[in-house]
Amino acid sequence: MISHQHHCIFVHIPKVAGQSIESAFLNELSLTWEERAPLLLKKNSNPKKGPPRLAHLTASEYVQLGYITPEQFNDYYKFSFVRNPWSRLVSEYTYKQHPFSFKHFVLDYLPSCDSDDYQNHIGNLRHLVPQHCFLYEGNDCLVDTVGKFENLMNDFETISQRVFGHVVDLPYRNKTTKRHPLLEKLIGKKVKPSYQSYFDNETTEFVADFYKRDIELFKYQFE
Repeated sequence: MISHQHHCIFVHIPKVAGQSIESAFLNELSLTWEERAPLLLKKNSNPKKGPPRLAHLTASEYVQLGYITPEQFNDYYKFSFVRNPWSRLVSEYTYKQHPFSFKHFVLDYLPSCDSDDYQNHIGNLRHLVPQHCFLYEGNDCLVDTVGKFENLMNDFETISQRVFGHVVDLPYRNKTTKRHPLLEKLIGKKVKPSYQSYFDNETTEFVADFYKRDIELFKYQFE
């Protein structure tokens, strides 16, 4: 997302409260969700110009694909949010309502690629790409601020103060409140399960290996 009015770029990593943050910008600009295209929040039918939803461009793609000049990119304030990789994966699984088990989703559905190949993954697969691929080029982080989903309200309060000059409330949008039907059969409907309940030792370790750099860079653990 680019807000030229605020000299700001938000790198939206899928399943990390991105639509809520984008809605906050739209509210500040008195735009509806249906009027979001000026912030580069629109669909894309040309694979050479990025993913099907331009909201999910990586930091480097904004310049590489010509959506902003290198000078603007250097001048604009850039921020993003990251999330515990195990929790993010559960959110993606429950949101998409895949017709197979979570274990199959983790062990067989995750893209079997080197993280350096992330730009070849479009559409739904981009939702599974390691988060550092959105923010880093080699060892260099391309954004100024990386907030955490687990501290969303406090971190966005600080960011909004810098961007807007005042604190902005963060609306909830696209929040995953449902549970996967396969899990419903196992544990019933009384309590929303924690992300940990989806994992066994094998899937926990698989995710730890697949998202190893995310876990190291952003200081996460399975807890």
